[in-house]
Amino acid sequence: MRIASAFHTKKRLGQNFLTDTVALQNIANALDIAPGDSVLEIGPGLGFLTHFLLATGANVHAVELDWECVINLKNLELPNFTLHHEDFLHFDLASQPSHLKIAGNVPYQITTPILCYIFGEIGAPQPWFEKVDKVVLTVQHEVAQRFVAKPGTSEYSKITLLTNYFSEAEILYVLPPESFYPSPKVTSAVVSFTPKKQPSVDCVNHKLLRQVIKAGFGQKRKMLKNNLSFLKLPLSALDKVFSELNLDPQTRAERLSLQQFAKLTDCLDPLVKVNS
Repeated sequence: MRIASAFHTKKRLGQNFLTDTVALQNIANALDIAPGDSVLEIGPGLGFLTHFLLATGANVHAVELDWECVINLKNLELPNFTLHHEDFLHFDLASQPSHLKIAGNVPYQITTPILCYIFGEIGAPQPWFEKVDKVVLTVQHEVAQRFVAKPGTSEYSKITLLTNYFSEAEILYVLPPESFYPSPKVTSAVVSFTPKKQPSVDCVNHKLLRQVIKAGFGQKRKMLKNNLSFLKLPLSALDKVFSELNLDPQTRAERLSLQQFAKLTDCLDPLVKVNS
């Protein structure tokens, strides 16, 4: 698939268009679209993926920021296609129908904000989260590895926990730079997110859980116990909590699962309330 010479890609918008037809078909297949389904495409660009989505019989809404792309897409006069000229991070997802499927080759620099906008925060899902049935995104491979990372690995991070809280994430395909125009300097990957009907964990104080996670990964090389100094709890109290949970007092945040973070928070919550 080719891009007209008159079109100039914009680096500031992270425009690296996926043009590999096999990859585009695989993405459409991964969404499990049935005729009449509603699909939201993030950043359709010049419509390379859009054509494959429409071929499934879906009703496609697309959100595009670049005015030049908007003009090109409008000129195509595609059936069952609605175009929204705005920033996806300000798009009202509540306006979309239920059983929504979301796809997109998203700019690498805003991958995490996009995912957070779709899902929400741990313990505070977006009002439209229950509408979402499936999300398939093409992202930088390095970022994709963070979504599916396991505790104790260097890729394990806050976004890993957020992803795990809301969904089952899976790397479907790895794409070389040649799959895009212009070719980026990095390898990419297609990631599937299947939202969970129920969160992975329960916690008595989700706000505190978010604070503990943020503090823990704020300085990853420091021991988690030291990163919890913001709680202003006696060291002896923290030692007792870690002992009760069978946690190594020298452990770092990257070694704890989401379930362990929730249990830690549940133990800390009454201590914080007494100390406040």
